[in-house]
Amino acid sequence: MDAALTRHYDAWRAHAIKPADSIVAGGYAVQFSQTNYLAVSEGMGYGMLLAVLFAGHDPQARTLFDGLMAVVRARPAYAVVPYDPNGKYLMDWRLFANGTSAGEGWNAMDGDEDIAMALLMAHKQWGSSGRWNYLQEAKNTIGALKSWNMKPDGTTKGLSTPNVSRTSDYMIGHFRAFQAATGDSFWNTAIDRAYELSNRMQTVYSAGVGLMPDFIVDTHTATPRPSPGMMGDFNMNEDKYWWNACRNPWRYASDYLLSGDTRWKTITARMIDFFQAEAAKVGGDVTAIGTGYTLSGTQLTGGDSGAYHGPICAGACIDAKYQPFLDSLWNWNAAHPTTGYYDGEIQLLSMVVASGNWWSPTVSASAPVQQPPATEPAAPVNPANVLANGDFSNGLTGWNNWGNSQVVGSALQVGTAAGGVGQDVYAKLTAGTRYQLTASANITAAAEGVFVGIKLMNSAGAILVEQQQLVSSLTPAGVSITFTAPQGATSGYAFVWKNANSAIAVVDNISLQAIA
Repeated sequence: MDAALTRHYDAWRAHAIKPADSIVAGGYAVQFSQTNYLAVSEGMGYGMLLAVLFAGHDPQARTLFDGLMAVVRARPAYAVVPYDPNGKYLMDWRLFANGTSAGEGWNAMDGDEDIAMALLMAHKQWGSSGRWNYLQEAKNTIGALKSWNMKPDGTTKGLSTPNVSRTSDYMIGHFRAFQAATGDSFWNTAIDRAYELSNRMQTVYSAGVGLMPDFIVDTHTATPRPSPGMMGDFNMNEDKYWWNACRNPWRYASDYLLSGDTRWKTITARMIDFFQAEAAKVGGDVTAIGTGYTLSGTQLTGGDSGAYHGPICAGACIDAKYQPFLDSLWNWNAAHPTTGYYDGEIQLLSMVVASGNWWSPTVSASAPVQQPPATEPAAPVNPANVLANGDFSNGLTGWNNWGNSQVVGSALQVGTAAGGVGQDVYAKLTAGTRYQLTASANITAAAEGVFVGIKLMNSAGAILVEQQQLVSSLTPAGVSITFTAPQGATSGYAFVWKNANSAIAVVDNISLQAIA
């Protein structure tokens, strides 16, 4: 497996890496697919990850890495700077062939995420006493990502439109490394929010299939949904499993394999189950897997691509039950290496994961950190429930009735009209402490469902935390939301809400506890 990887890396390096002395002496770039452009920040991030990963094979890996980094810093996201001075630590997302700006000074979140992760890995690999202080540069970029590309509730923006989120920006292992490097628990909030959005896309909009769209819109509401098009990459395929979301099995599996966080095994398994079934239709032939799907599972385009087959290969590593499928995927990728932009980098990085060569600067693969499943409460630091009367044994005492709500048989019921309840909690929370909101919920007829969540605001009314989970099950299902209490919350509540529909919502045993 290592031999296959090093052959692939050598061929990729010879094809993709170009001198960029026109930008900075000793600079390098990862050549974009359209030669009228030199590079995009996404490709620079891929190249930096590959350089540090293959340092044991390539004696010039650090020289390559430093040359790529020099170009990254020489071409900052200058349009961001007037709005956020940290923009100087983000990269202009695209460069013309002559090295000048072709991205109008804006950044692409995914490129900067990989750049920050690669810098943390470089610090672990080589230390930070050379040409670049890798650790400090990583922290600079991480801070800029937080201030420019993230919403306070942990939702990624990644675009000029703040309420549009790209699912392939959910780089969970990167977020975990960012938290470890900076000590900022915000990145745990980002992981929780990414899970919430991913789970909603799969269970509400791809039920029984498990695919994800390229983009999600309306992330500022209680009902985020797949993009209708022309709001993310500005094409009409943003609601499909397309050329962004195809990376998701690789991104999510690469975290689960090191962290053991079973939420990401669940999200990945839904996708892998679907693709394994696609191959099974023709006797297990992985070339039956196409390069574009609706969320209902309809294949839109055929053909084989390393950008699809590589991530699915990495994703299939999450469980031994996929072993024959995984072997077929590995064999196809090993026999069809590509050096073309996007396919080549994604395929090679996915094979690094599948071969056991992926690592984190903060987590050892030999000693995974086990995280609780999303539906099981973590061990509380203080078992006391912050909420009063969370089991509704005293009717609605302690709860504000927002309409159409009553207690029946010691459980909250919200009728067919819109309504719900809320309980003020902001004064009971300790800033910087991590909390988990849990509950049992179901609805009595097929409908949109019931929302259980938390919302916290500052004195100006700005939202600091806003998370909710939609339950559409006809039988009691667990709710689990984790968040970190922010500084400056002056109002806010835990809540239950149901929009008007044909169902009655039943909610019980709501608990809000501090967790380890």
